[in-house]
Amino acid sequence: MRMFERGSRVRGALLLVAALLLIAACGGNGATAVAPPPPASTPETNGDGSQPPSGGADSASEALQQSRPAAGASPAETAPPPPSDPEPPAAAGGRVGADLADTLPTVSTMAQSSAPLPPPETADGGTSPEGIEGVVVVPVTSAEHVRYDVEYPTAPPAGGPHLGIWLNCGFYTVPVLDELAVHSLEHGAVWVTYRSDVSTEALSELQLLAAQSSHLLVSPYESQGSPLVLSAWARQLHLDSLGDPRFERFLEVYLFDGPTVPEPGAACSGAVGVPPEHPEAVPQQG
Repeated sequence: MRMFERGSRVRGALLLVAALLLIAACGGNGATAVAPPPPASTPETNGDGSQPPSGGADSASEALQQSRPAAGASPAETAPPPPSDPEPPAAAGGRVGADLADTLPTVSTMAQSSAPLPPPETADGGTSPEGIEGVVVVPVTSAEHVRYDVEYPTAPPAGGPHLGIWLNCGFYTVPVLDELAVHSLEHGAVWVTYRSDVSTEALSELQLLAAQSSHLLVSPYESQGSPLVLSAWARQLHLDSLGDPRFERFLEVYLFDGPTVPEPGAACSGAVGVPPEHPEAVPQQG
């Protein structure tokens, strides 16, 4: 009997030890270890707390969120950087902006003249050194290519900043753009401008002369001070009639390769202008 009781106590002690070992292996609290569930994902929201639409609009919503400035950011921080070395814009509502919107993009492709400007031998309004009575010096301080209206000191102009494209020479019956014609002067053209009080016979003769010369440009210019004005680069002559012998002398001295021309003999065709009525048209090729 005593041996049975002693054996029972031993078995009880062994069971107690086994139970303690089992508890320790299971975490010390008697509960079965279970892996915790993954945390629930938090839905994305917009700045106002609303959820973005689902489906195919997700990418558009993300793009819209990226385009919005960050909270607290200043306009200077969120504004896109300006383009590097922008070209001067065409003047809004000006002659250049209104009349040459289609041709202005070609300005940047034209080569800038590297020819030196002729020195002004005399003061503004002085007699030219070429010896033709009445021809005055028009000081020219720049031959820069621009993309905007230019305020010239004379009307018509006789040199200065101009567009990067020139006006095709010929006889025009409508006014032409100053900034185009000045580039033609840089190439050795002589620009003959006329008022409405010039006779029909004189205009017919000018038309014939323009057809015979590659560098004669003729167009109306109602605001000028004389019926006829002859302009070369940095030189100008006012005349009352075509019969004045100084008309032919001016052409002999300044046309094509005159002493003041920055680019003597350069082309006065192949650019802009279709005489007699379309001075801003681009000629058809072929």
